[in-house]
This record gives sequence, structure tokens and C-alpha cells, in this order.
Amino acid sequence: MRSKQLGALLSAVPPATARPAAPDVSAAPPTRGAKEVPLQVLIPEHVREELGVLAARERASLRALVLRAVRGLGIEVSDEEIRDKRGRRPP
Repeated sequence: MRSKQLGALLSAVPPATARPAAPDVSAAPPTRGAKEVPLQVLIPEHVREELGVLAARERASLRALVLRAVRGLGIEVSDEEIRDKRGRRPP
């Protein structure tokens, strides 16, 4: 058998060893107490202004607004994770 024929045969046959399946990240449970990491995005100025008005109206942080929007996309975000991290005193 010539090497070209052998190469063609070997490429047509699946590998003898199984490859580990990639983990399904959508099914992975959220990690509680995980450290927080920064996220920076550029958005249109008018969107930022509207977010600022909405945050002031709801007396919420931009972080809380964004995390609620992420929850709306179907990603699990707990109320505890959305809660404002700045130590405000109750009125």
C-alpha cells in the first residue's frame, strides 16, 4: 500500500481514542461567592445617559441595572449578587 492510500484511509477513519466532550457551560451551576471581575464596554452616549436617568429614578446603581438586564437574558443572577455593594445606610 502506498503512503497516499494509507493517508487517505487514516483520515477517513475516526480516531481510536475518545476525545473528552467540551463542558456545557450553559448547564454549569453558577458559582456563589466567586470573585468579581471588571467589565468595560463602550456604548452610545445616549444609551449611557438613559441608563443614568433610569438608575437615578430607580435609586439603583448602574451595576444593578446591568445585572438585572443580564438576568433578563436568561443567565442566573441572584438578588444577592444584584444588591448594591456600596455600604449605604437605610433611610
